[in-house]
Amino acid sequence: MILDLRDIKRKGKDSLDFFFEYSPEKEFTDATFMKIEMPIMVVGTVFITGEGSAFIECETTFKVKGSCTRCLEETEREYSVQVREGLDEDSEDGYPIVNDRIDLTKIIDDAVFMNMPISFLCREDCLGLCPECGGNLNKGECKCKNL
Repeated sequence: MILDLRDIKRKGKDSLDFFFEYSPEKEFTDATFMKIEMPIMVVGTVFITGEGSAFIECETTFKVKGSCTRCLEETEREYSVQVREGLDEDSEDGYPIVNDRIDLTKIIDDAVFMNMPISFLCREDCLGLCPECGGNLNKGECKCKNL
């Protein structure tokens, strides 16, 4: 998604609300037990803060589907990430403004990647599997002689 700051300036405004659905070209993880469900939803505002500078404030929402890393049950969870990022045409470290345009692709990709779960759980208090019989402890106590 490209935001053209010239269009905003031509309208005599200093900000613009935006919404878009985004399907990245690459996977964010090579974990086989989870996958992002497309599309990723992005809603936010760009503020022109000066000549050659802007500020992005947006919420990125995505769903992850896969197997819980503790109990192996299939599950789906939604994640929401707040992104607040200053941009400048002279930026070498961050996200540059190039020809009065902002490419949100890298900003959104980085936000999703940095917020992908390391351990994908069906719920925060998942009890996992019994180490003896392999029974799902979320469904009740197992019948084996638990140590």
